[in-house]
Amino acid sequence: MKKMNKILLVIMVIFLGACSSMNIDTNKYKITTETLKEPYKVMDEILIRESILSDWYNNEEPVHYLTTRQIIKKDGKDEIFLNSLKTKEITDEDIEKFNKITKKYLNKLERKYKLKDENIKDTKELVKNLVIGYNVVYPTTSKHLMTVVATEEERNYILELNKKSEDEMTDKDRTKVRKLLNKWLERKEFFDGESIYSAEISKDTVKLVELSKKKELTSLELNNLNAKAMEIAFPELISSLSRWGK
Repeated sequence: MKKMNKILLVIMVIFLGACSSMNIDTNKYKITTETLKEPYKVMDEILIRESILSDWYNNEEPVHYLTTRQIIKKDGKDEIFLNSLKTKEITDEDIEKFNKITKKYLNKLERKYKLKDENIKDTKELVKNLVIGYNVVYPTTSKHLMTVVATEEERNYILELNKKSEDEMTDKDRTKVRKLLNKWLERKEFFDGESIYSAEISKDTVKLVELSKKKELTSLELNNLNAKAMEIAFPELISSLSRWGK
């Protein structure tokens, strides 16, 4: 009986792991025997469109990111196969294998973000920013966080903490602020299009606003949406996403 339970547990773990990976709708892409003569170009196109944030591949070309960091191993079986597509007569089996490889590397790029203590450059200044934002009349991310996202208890904590000087603020205070921000990042109401546009108008913010309009966001999409919004809203106080924890 115990052996059977262990087998069932292993099956469940494998199943859940499979469900957590991202799926590519290959019908969206014209992957043919002709287009696959340029396998890296096709892979780049798919990875760019399927990634939630370009931060996943450090805002580089995805294949360049994967190869320079040896995620696609030099002279490994995947690279050998991809290079072979440039000259061989491509079959349906090759297309299917290409799709599987592309999905594998999309899942390697996939990332959730979580603040570490060192990602907050200046906790005192960040708390001050939240309090100032709370009192302004125009839309800002700070105002939105303090009035919509924070509970009354959390808001009062920030207001009280702001009364401390930089010297009075302890490591415990800094860790508590970081944990509070991570808690906020998990909330659906975190993202606000109006306030993000007041911080920056760019391709990134337009893409984020479009993503936020989806009826049902996955936990990965919600995390990426909110983390990127925080990075944009506090560029001088929060480090870039590439430095965040996972």
